[in-house]
Amino acid sequence: MAGGETMDRSGTGGLFELRELRTEDLRPDLLAGFDRRQEVRRVLCLVDGVRTLRDNPFVDDWDPEHKRLVVEEDFARCLAGGGFVLGAFRSGRLVAFASMPRRLLGRSRRYAELMQLHVSRSLRHSGLGRRLFLACADKARAWGAESLYISAHSAEETQAFYEAMGCVPAAEIDERLAALEPCDLQLEYRL
Repeated sequence: MAGGETMDRSGTGGLFELRELRTEDLRPDLLAGFDRRQEVRRVLCLVDGVRTLRDNPFVDDWDPEHKRLVVEEDFARCLAGGGFVLGAFRSGRLVAFASMPRRLLGRSRRYAELMQLHVSRSLRHSGLGRRLFLACADKARAWGAESLYISAHSAEETQAFYEAMGCVPAAEIDERLAALEPCDLQLEYRL
């Protein structure tokens, strides 16, 4: 995908540049200004197979070490395996990103994993998440996948985003991903 600009709908002004990251872009401080903070009040979880909304307040945030590991481990491993990391930049700073490893999942290798999709706190609801999600769907289609597979954070707002995008419970559960984050909901988006 070539770089492109999209209007900032957050009301803060400016343009975003969307571009694929390359190995040479992976500086340890790439996420230094990225604000992952999410104040969660309610979560959607499976209780006896039924999606249930529950009060469960907590704060999800990344410290500088975690941000460095996302870049040096997650992004680097993804790119080394032929995967896709897409960044949204404003004024030269990474403000949103999505990543997908190149491998396809499932018994019939029909799923492309949407490993990460994050938008900096002040820019949520700006349309960036949607743009990144749809770009990943396009890439997965090009790879021959039939669906995106998402091990999605249980926060009510995160689940609302994926539902608005048209995601549904995954027909086939990837047990490895489900075990890594037992509170996540396993979703798919049919391409």
